[in-house]
Amino acid sequence: MRLPHRRFLALALVLLPAAASQAQAPAEPNVADALARAEVTPGNLTGAPQPTGYESDLYCFGFLGGSAEPFVAQIISAAEVAEQTDFVTHDVLYLDAGADRGIRAGDEYWIVTPGNEVVSPIDGKPLGIFYQYRGRGVVLCIQGHSAVLRVLNSCTDIPIGSYLKKFEPIPIPLARKGPPAVVCDPPSGKPQGHIVYSRDGVVALGQDTDVIVDLGVANGVSPGDFLTIYRYSTGREYGIRPQGYYWVNTPPPPGLEIPRTYLGEIAILEVGDRWAVGRITDSYRLIEIGDEVEVK
Repeated sequence: MRLPHRRFLALALVLLPAAASQAQAPAEPNVADALARAEVTPGNLTGAPQPTGYESDLYCFGFLGGSAEPFVAQIISAAEVAEQTDFVTHDVLYLDAGADRGIRAGDEYWIVTPGNEVVSPIDGKPLGIFYQYRGRGVVLCIQGHSAVLRVLNSCTDIPIGSYLKKFEPIPIPLARKGPPAVVCDPPSGKPQGHIVYSRDGVVALGQDTDVIVDLGVANGVSPGDFLTIYRYSTGREYGIRPQGYYWVNTPPPPGLEIPRTYLGEIAILEVGDRWAVGRITDSYRLIEIGDEVEVK
């Protein structure tokens, strides 16, 4: 049945204001967008926290330890020992310990080898032994005094004689990155230290290089902190000297006041008592072992 023309017109006049009112009503706020906008401030240029590194920065680098670092077991042989001298992912290795040291099938372990002694770039005092993560493995089966391990992931070649350390996941910290230090910025007044070691012995350091610094829990440093890298540019004829395995930059002589040259930033990924692993997130100039760092 058709409506009379006048009734149809009256109905339209009633419905139009309601439709217009609905069209002009504000949209429901997007809570996530609002929170993201609220997090962006002049001192927080990146908004929401972001990962400060990658799993390989930690799982394929290493740590500083003592000369008598305790390990659960040692690799003494392998299934393919007649054909290989070094081993990689999926290879089967034999251990010198089993149930006698609490090893169980299904346990995961870091595969570790000791490396160089790391010394202070300033006074040459030892800071610890660098222990390299070669990879990770899982125990397949055990006997009383031996066990079989399969390599889950190898970062590099794994030699006979490598040690096992109980695997514990290391989370990648999340952080907000603030503005970098620039020329004429004063010191932050927070703990200061030095870059003392680099991944694979790299000498010319830049963005994405993994390093170790001589600051740690004892200095109030935590994963997710950022360090400013700087140098007192005193001239290479007396501002650099050999130390351990590197040529390192050293502070200016007493009584000589030099402004800072800012070089970049480090994101801290893992901390020990007096050391920390970090990743260089920004580099404005060539960075070297011995360059100084300061907590932002």
